[in-house]
Amino acid sequence: MAVMKRGFYNLKPYIYYGDYPQEQVSGYARLSVVKPEYIKTDVPFSNDDVAVSLYNNHALTEQELVDMEQALQKIMRCINVKEFNKVMFTETEQRLGIELPKEIKILYTALCQMDTLMFGEECFLPLDELYMDKENLVFYKVKRTPIALSLNDGVLMNYHKKEWNYDQGNESFLCYVLDRLVVKAITEMPMCKKGKISGELRTIVSPRNPLQEIFKGKFNVLEEYRNYGNIILFNENGALGWFRQNGFFADILIGCLNEKILTELLSTSLSVKWE
Repeated sequence: MAVMKRGFYNLKPYIYYGDYPQEQVSGYARLSVVKPEYIKTDVPFSNDDVAVSLYNNHALTEQELVDMEQALQKIMRCINVKEFNKVMFTETEQRLGIELPKEIKILYTALCQMDTLMFGEECFLPLDELYMDKENLVFYKVKRTPIALSLNDGVLMNYHKKEWNYDQGNESFLCYVLDRLVVKAITEMPMCKKGKISGELRTIVSPRNPLQEIFKGKFNVLEEYRNYGNIILFNENGALGWFRQNGFFADILIGCLNEKILTELLSTSLSVKWE
């Protein structure tokens, strides 16, 4: 397990206080220059105190585990899963000879509510197909290429040239699973549209606020998801959206449970060419 240290840490744009992986720190920010509305803790601090920034690919903090659970509940409600049935992990833990990490249990509590989220050429593995490779728990496959969670460091691991690799600039486990789950859920919805974005949103540094204004009253931004350039949109009445932008191009994927919601979403002022 990752070695944790207690202190202030940054999950953009907010500051929290708690345990963070001390060997996965990329920098520091002085708390005295942070706007008060971005400080999400009552723990007092001085002008000399700093909050650490973490590598993109880091072991999840307790706050992120809470965020992950809340985000998955919101996403699942959008595809008409209102309540979660209890999922038993004992058999899987006995088969693997490990105690499953909290993030895996949170993820699979959501996935097991809808089996179709675990089928396809690129997919999450069913619970009874999870397996260990060295100290890595494989939970996802892209064709035949496995993706795993390191039980030693709590980070996302990629398999390349017959070796497990850690990239500190890669997505965290939280961002990775939310990204893949939302795209999978959208493509499983009865109404699905994909489009290429034009105009300011194609290159804007921070597309979050403009998107919120464009879809005001129709979509909310999933605040628990913090992945540069990507934004998850949700409407618990039956719609999900996934926006992706890298400074050169941008596209959007929208899924809905009925045509009425889709028509409302497509009627916005978004500059997009739908496929």
